[in-house]
Amino acid sequence: MVSLVEEIMEKCIELGRMVARTEEYKNMKKAEYDLMHDPEARGLVEELQQLQHEQLKKQMAGIDLSPEEKRKLSESEKTAVQHPVVRASHMANAGFQDLMKEISKKIREGIKLSEE
Repeated sequence: MVSLVEEIMEKCIELGRMVARTEEYKNMKKAEYDLMHDPEARGLVEELQQLQHEQLKKQMAGIDLSPEEKRKLSESEKTAVQHPVVRASHMANAGFQDLMKEISKKIREGIKLSEE
C-alpha cells in the first residue's frame, strides 16, 4: 500500500516533468547554456558574483562596505546586465522563478482549501 507521503512524492515528480516541458523552463535552460558558452558574458557574471560574495562576507562580519566598494559593485551590476546574453539569462531566470512562485501559490491555495 502506498502511503500518502509516497503518493505526494510521485505527484511531485510528475509535476517536475511537466514543469520541464514549459517554455519558461526551456527558455531558462537555453539562456543558461548560452551564458556558459559566451566567455565574455560568463566573465561578467563571475566577476559580479565574486564581488557579491565579498560583500556578503563583510556584512556577515559586521563590516560596512566602503563607498568605493559600493560603486564597484554597482558598476559591475550595470555592466553585466547591459550584455545581451546576461540580460537574456536574467530575464529567462525571472520568468522561470515567476512560474515557480505561481506553482507554490497554487499549492498553498490547495492546502488552504483542504483546511476549510
